[in-house]
Amino acid sequence: MQLKFRPAIILFLISLLLATLTACSANSTDNSEVVLPVLQTSNPGGSPTSNGVCGNVLYPTAQGATWVYTSAGGPSGTFNYTNSITQARADGFTLTSQFTNIARTQEWSCQPDGLKAIQLGGGSAAGISIQEMTASLTASEVTGVSLPKDVTSGMQWQYSLALQGTVAMLGDPQAPAKGTYTAVMQQMGSETITVPAGTFEAIKIQSNSTVDIISTFAGNELPIKFNGTTITWYAPGVGYIKSVENGDFGGEAFSATTELQSYSIP
Repeated sequence: MQLKFRPAIILFLISLLLATLTACSANSTDNSEVVLPVLQTSNPGGSPTSNGVCGNVLYPTAQGATWVYTSAGGPSGTFNYTNSITQARADGFTLTSQFTNIARTQEWSCQPDGLKAIQLGGGSAAGISIQEMTASLTASEVTGVSLPKDVTSGMQWQYSLALQGTVAMLGDPQAPAKGTYTAVMQQMGSETITVPAGTFEAIKIQSNSTVDIISTFAGNELPIKFNGTTITWYAPGVGYIKSVENGDFGGEAFSATTELQSYSIP
């Protein structure tokens, strides 16, 4: 028997990206009527900031950097969230995603070759609640980088991690689960992109993501698979400004678009 679901980690590790640079939509609710904060852009020229090994032209990592997003079109409906660098260190940083009723954190490591998410969105063990399934998965054995230090024309790279934890169906006890998340990314050129936060000359990156998990229910092994493609645009000195994620959820195709509403870069 095959069970299909769309793990919410795809939106954070796509961001992720590069789903790892977006926010995790797990447990978010439709808050489209919430009044979004309008951040005053403190780096209007879009010039990259430099902070040692953590410096990245496409993703500012200064403490206090904040981005406000709206996502629509996905299985979770329309929702708003805020990403902030809540702790910046010499060798990494903490990214906090604030939804209406919940906040999630994700730890990042700064490597000489780029930035690497070392956790799933939401901490070392990310909770996923989709339809009649709840999963708690811990990330380990992280390889590759989420975003290279220097992204050149046509460049390709890979990011992957091992997943281990539990999966539970409604009314059933938790079952052990393990598997992998892999994203293969490529620079696809540059484009002029307009979002509510402004118009930017942005780098276009395509990410092909695969989640492959095996869980055991009542002695039967069940494969849990998801494949998705995400296009993400990054503006130098500003960060992630837009993404379009295409995938399948419960047999229904979807296309989710996330756009930057406002931002502040110290």
